[in-house]
Amino acid sequence: MAVHEESSELFGAPPSGVPLRAAFDAAASVEEDAPHVLEAGIPMRDGIHLAADVYLPAGARRPAPAVVFGTPYDKSNRALNALEGEIYQRNGYVAVVYDVRGRGKSEGEFRAFVHDAEDGHDVVEWVAAQPWCTGAIGVSGLSYGGWITWATASQRPPHLKAIVSTSAAGRWMQEIPYTYGCFQLYFANWVAAVERRLLGNASFDVHAALRTLPVDDIERLIEPAGRTWRDMLDHDTLDELWQGLRWDDRYDELDVPVLHVTGWHDREDLQGAFHHYEHMIAASPAADRQWLLVGPWSHTSCRWPSNEYGGETYDRQASVDMHTVHLRFFDRFLRGDDNGVDAEPRLRLFNTGADGWEAPARWRAGTAEHALYPAAGGELLDAPPAGGQRDYRYDPEDPPTYDFDVEAIWEPPLDLDPLVRRDDVLSFTGAPLEQPLTIYGWSFLELLASTDGDDTDWFANLADVTPDGRSLRVAGGCLRASYRDSLQTPAPVPAGEPVRYRVELTPVLHTFKPGHRLRLTVTSAEFPWFARSMNRFGPIRDQAEPRVARNVVHLGPDATRLLVARR
Repeated sequence: MAVHEESSELFGAPPSGVPLRAAFDAAASVEEDAPHVLEAGIPMRDGIHLAADVYLPAGARRPAPAVVFGTPYDKSNRALNALEGEIYQRNGYVAVVYDVRGRGKSEGEFRAFVHDAEDGHDVVEWVAAQPWCTGAIGVSGLSYGGWITWATASQRPPHLKAIVSTSAAGRWMQEIPYTYGCFQLYFANWVAAVERRLLGNASFDVHAALRTLPVDDIERLIEPAGRTWRDMLDHDTLDELWQGLRWDDRYDELDVPVLHVTGWHDREDLQGAFHHYEHMIAASPAADRQWLLVGPWSHTSCRWPSNEYGGETYDRQASVDMHTVHLRFFDRFLRGDDNGVDAEPRLRLFNTGADGWEAPARWRAGTAEHALYPAAGGELLDAPPAGGQRDYRYDPEDPPTYDFDVEAIWEPPLDLDPLVRRDDVLSFTGAPLEQPLTIYGWSFLELLASTDGDDTDWFANLADVTPDGRSLRVAGGCLRASYRDSLQTPAPVPAGEPVRYRVELTPVLHTFKPGHRLRLTVTSAEFPWFARSMNRFGPIRDQAEPRVARNVVHLGPDATRLLVARR
């Protein structure tokens, strides 16, 4: 039975300079074969302490390798953190779960993302110096915790030996909190949840917040205690804040094996996970020690995999035992076990259309760019049409909207059929396939379009239309028109003039079966996941007066086309 010891000091942190060794010695009376849990304060370089729960395994007086987790979601939360700590503890590891700066019992001010790199480094090196640790450290985390693994690695702590990174952010402004200029409005719900030291904000009305204009006024509903909301609203370009949190030119310094885990249905961080993976295999000295595992999972189910999403049920082998996967990886690189991990495929990808796992030799191996052309009659063709156009009226007060469950706002529906039926969503559909068609990699919509104002948003989705009529989302992406040329310096659109845009769609491995059809949709909103464009140039935070836009998609040989990576 676990023994939990808490310090009486402020935030649960011991006075400056008192190492955990004191707590370790105080626990000497605990039966040596019994696992136990200690609470400690870990000193940072600027003098503050981060509160941590340390899960010591049975026989803990013999040093063991350690797995470290940073979290803004309360280190003691059983479902999110404590259960994982116990799993490692039972398997002979020390697990150290710490509250990030300003969260839970940790000292300091919480400012999302900003302090995690240096703090992560200091935690790893402190853990490595403790008598119960062999000095071999792994870091792991989901979502924000996944981001922390990369922030920590960016500082190259000497004792970091392996990473398991799940649904990790890090491709700032191309992923979150803005996707090519489109603000991910669900962050209002996230900021409300983390703006107090403990998770949750019972008084926050997410439905009211999502409809609030201007977006800046959501702050009154959140009543934030820190700077995170202001960072997101005031820094709406790829400025020094976000550039300072990207490691694009530093992956060649990161010599560490990594297990990258994400899900095809992760609407939040799929791009970020692939960003880290692609940069590591391109530049890292450990390029041959990168593993990528992608299943038919949502953002959170990447850690607790299911074979169901959005009403679709996949082969039961999609329900991976992720605890075992993580443990085997750390057994190899923290303990040095010759357990076969080195011989395993570097890629394990679930084909959502073929309903099964594949192990390609390389990411995007054997693919070729293939163009599909939308036509004025709503077809999606293999050859460009002679010309034409399609237009629609986009009203921000009645935007294309999906129904959402406030308890799972990060899991939008998979079936796009309710959106396809709208007049303000253009749909282009191919003929039923006679042979299977596999799309593998990144897709792009090269869009020639005009709007009658100085700004608007473009949203595109690629869907698999099943024989029974469902329109299942396969990939999607968006672009605010004013960000078409630069994420640093947006510029207004010339009203009424055709402009070329390149909209990036999320990566995919999906086989369209015979009898199925490909469908491209184009519109100007995906609410409430993204904030509504007011069809006006300028910071989205300030805009409160919606303007109805007439948007036109131009078609023809040198106009709009969908580029897919076809295998």
